[in-house]
Amino acid sequence: MNMGEQWRLETVRVVDCFEWHAPTAFWANEVSPGYALIQGDTRLLHFAPRFLLTINQGAVAPPVATAAEAIGIDVSGKWHGYRLHGSSSPAVLAAGVPSGTVLAGRNCAALSLFDCPVVLLRTPDSSEVWVPASYAESLASALNKTAQRAKAAGQ
Repeated sequence: MNMGEQWRLETVRVVDCFEWHAPTAFWANEVSPGYALIQGDTRLLHFAPRFLLTINQGAVAPPVATAAEAIGIDVSGKWHGYRLHGSSSPAVLAAGVPSGTVLAGRNCAALSLFDCPVVLLRTPDSSEVWVPASYAESLASALNKTAQRAKAAGQ
């Protein structure tokens, strides 16, 4: 099969979303930037030195946020998630960013993908891209167009 037949972009169901901002770095509490915890639909993404993003966890502070005296901000509706499926997903991502290099030694990273600010997450069976809501449509369009171009090129 070619790349276009191996591609699917799925919207991730988001019930709630919180950003946790700490006065000191979370890594002091043995959680370094790039750390991600995935449990079912729940996500904890440490994408920057003093920032955590929790998805589908509710308003309860994760222990690392409590230890760092982080302040939680409800940002439900302000982040959208996309799960990339199929064997062509790495190639589609690579058209915008060298994800293997970006995620070397880590499970998530904040970066720009097709001119959109995102948090890229490596999961056991796919990749996820978390994007501010105002960029979600643009990112989904860019990912799908990239997959279509790859299909047309016979990759």
